[in-house]
Amino acid sequence: MEARIRDSYEFPTDLAEEADTRGALRWTIGVIATAAAALGLTNAGAISGWASSFDPQPGVIVLVHAADGWDEATAKLGLGAPHARMHKAWKHMEQARWSGGGAVVEQAALDAPAPEQGPATQR
Repeated sequence: MEARIRDSYEFPTDLAEEADTRGALRWTIGVIATAAAALGLTNAGAISGWASSFDPQPGVIVLVHAADGWDEATAKLGLGAPHARMHKAWKHMEQARWSGGGAVVEQAALDAPAPEQGPATQR
């Protein structure tokens, strides 16, 4: 049965009969570790904000203190600068007034039904 299913699909490369799952697992762990390290180094402010969102308890206070220290250390090294620039650009784009939207965009932002604007909006 498996041979029929495997033969019914055309793959761009030949697949090994026995897949090496250890290699795939190593690759996946490496990608996740690299992403976590990059985020931990460049977005420490988010970690600090996350830690501060918990109810104050002895363990949480230690976590908040460590997260704040990490945020200060990465800020001194300038590692948060790319995130800060992107966040500033994002906030600038949020505040932009887009032409052509007018009241429809403002109503959508308020989660209210848009007012009728004439024949162009009727379907």
